[in-house]
Amino acid sequence: MDTKKAFSLISSYGFFLFGFTSIILGSALPAIEKSFGLDHQMAGVLLSLPTLAFMASAIVVSSLSNRFGPFKLLAAGIVCIAAGLTVLSVGRSFWLLLVGSMTVSFGTGSMETSIGIAVSGLNYKKPGGALNLMHSFFAIGSIISPLIVAAFLVDYTSWWKPFLIALFVSLLLLSFIPFLYGIPFVGSDEKATHFRKEIFSRKIFWLIMVGVLLYVGYEIGFTSWLSSFMFESKGIEMRYASIFPALLWAGIFVGRLLAGFFVDKLGYELSLLMMVIIAFVSFGAALLLQSAIAIALAVVFAGFGFSGTFPTLQAILISSMKNGIGFAIGMFTVAASIGGAMSNFLVGLLGHHFGMMAGVIFILFLIFLEMVVVLLIMRVRKERLDAQ
Repeated sequence: MDTKKAFSLISSYGFFLFGFTSIILGSALPAIEKSFGLDHQMAGVLLSLPTLAFMASAIVVSSLSNRFGPFKLLAAGIVCIAAGLTVLSVGRSFWLLLVGSMTVSFGTGSMETSIGIAVSGLNYKKPGGALNLMHSFFAIGSIISPLIVAAFLVDYTSWWKPFLIALFVSLLLLSFIPFLYGIPFVGSDEKATHFRKEIFSRKIFWLIMVGVLLYVGYEIGFTSWLSSFMFESKGIEMRYASIFPALLWAGIFVGRLLAGFFVDKLGYELSLLMMVIIAFVSFGAALLLQSAIAIALAVVFAGFGFSGTFPTLQAILISSMKNGIGFAIGMFTVAASIGGAMSNFLVGLLGHHFGMMAGVIFILFLIFLEMVVVLLIMRVRKERLDAQ
């Protein structure tokens, strides 16, 4: 098997583990709140701090990618994930939960940033399709994770058991580290500062940064708080409410599989606009509907609308930047982390003071802003093509 295919398989499995681990906390959130006596505001802090570790890892990877290469940094991220899952599996205190979550997030941030840089470095012919297909495995992990949580959540003290399952899942990924170390990479002494002026002067760069900040804000915000929203605002039993993130990610999975084939043909910008409109309409329906079955269908369609936005934005970034791609992708991950931290904290704050419905309406507002940003991206890209 050639290096590209092998790397695609490893990356896909890595995204599967990433999705599996990242959904556990939100899916089990009602039980964690009860177990540690947390209110929504404190739960928002618990969900936000790991995203800061995710952001820190993106800065580290983008700074070191020229020197060590994305493959060794990906291997280091895998080790961090396994270490964090070990802490989550054996710890029973709030502080160990926080430390373990932050360690896992640092590892997943390293993984995501390294994979993006590696896709650029390996010169995939269709980066948009490749990234969407890799990210579809994130969705598979995110579908399975809430089902595992629901199976173990016989009482609120069992919140830690799905993390133990994730630890065993990570063992296979650890076995790929020697292969990653063996992938050749020609390092460079060039520093990101050589490219900052060029990158920061591009309108498209800033629009993509805002776009991914908003996207991760509403994706993570809805994923993390969906179980609590269904439990509190819709009156669904805790154990069944924990399954709803799986429905969201089922829609994302189907969407990313399809996006892997159509985004390069339909065009990145038009694909983005179509998906964001579907997300906005479906999300609004989920807020208004009362039937559990109808809400479930709306959540699936919202997931379909969410599906291709992140990898397609990353593909636009890769195709738009000639130099400094490692730095640009690092900033992309930083912006994503800020969006996740901001959303989780503000949804928790609004939920604490005004009820969960207010927090979820804020997420709908983020999707509306995303539509505006996508229209601006379309305009800037058209102006660039007309100028050529």
